[in-house]
Amino acid sequence: MKKMGQWLLCVLGVEAVGILSGVFAGDIAATYANLNTPPFSPPGNIIGIIWTVLYGLIGTALYFILNASSSKKVKNQALFLFGLQLLLNFIWSIVFFGGENFWLGVVIVLLLLATVFSCLIRFYSIQKLATFLFTPYFIWCIYAVYLAIGLAIKN
Repeated sequence: MKKMGQWLLCVLGVEAVGILSGVFAGDIAATYANLNTPPFSPPGNIIGIIWTVLYGLIGTALYFILNASSSKKVKNQALFLFGLQLLLNFIWSIVFFGGENFWLGVVIVLLLLATVFSCLIRFYSIQKLATFLFTPYFIWCIYAVYLAIGLAIKN
């Protein structure tokens, strides 16, 4: 039961970061609906669902990293990268949608993509399941870079 509580804490903690980012960013759905979007942009009503699932996977990956048997140094490096990507993720919506600072948002999402990729590399040496769970997030970040650049150009 203790492990279930740890897992739940990881997932809910990451989900809370996403919720707080959305709160600070304001009405993201309304802002998105008023933007000129690039081709292959998702409908606004599914983005929240996608992020909820991704945050669940991200939190679960964190749980597996925390519980992996690895050296403290390697695990601390992974946790630093994890915290950095979560911070970048948190501020991106606030800057991009809340502040409508699209080009700074592009810089942030590029840094996010690089940091998520670094997490994947570090996670692979610690816990391969965490790498697997983080992969959809990495793929979404690639797509987010495309969207951010497209939105910045068109708006």
